[in-house]
Amino acid sequence: MNSVRAWILLFGSVSFLVGVAAGALVVKPDAPQGPLDPFGAYGDQMEQHYSLGNQRSEALAVVLASYREELDHVRSRHLPTYHAAMEPELSALGVRYGVMIRDKVLPPSARRQYVHESEGLLQIQDIPR
Repeated sequence: MNSVRAWILLFGSVSFLVGVAAGALVVKPDAPQGPLDPFGAYGDQMEQHYSLGNQRSEALAVVLASYREELDHVRSRHLPTYHAAMEPELSALGVRYGVMIRDKVLPPSARRQYVHESEGLLQIQDIPR
């Protein structure tokens, strides 16, 4: 092993293996990710943000499950057509369920905040019922 090439090859190989070993030790394995569930994530966020009790959390779960079913129904009906054809119906569904969450799930003290925070996303009136 008097050749300079052999020493360079040996040094390169050792450096590569040390880098691989260090990378394996430093990098944390990612937590297994389940399927994306936007309704579940939204429900969890609403429960935490508004400190909903068990009864209100269950009501929110029922409302979100119904919302998901109706959205799937609308999507399946309009799947062959252009997206713009279902936009008005989807917007109306969003408003309807936004109002339902505001009026039936959230406590009266949190309703005005919900309307304010969803401004621009839902076209619901600022006056909670």
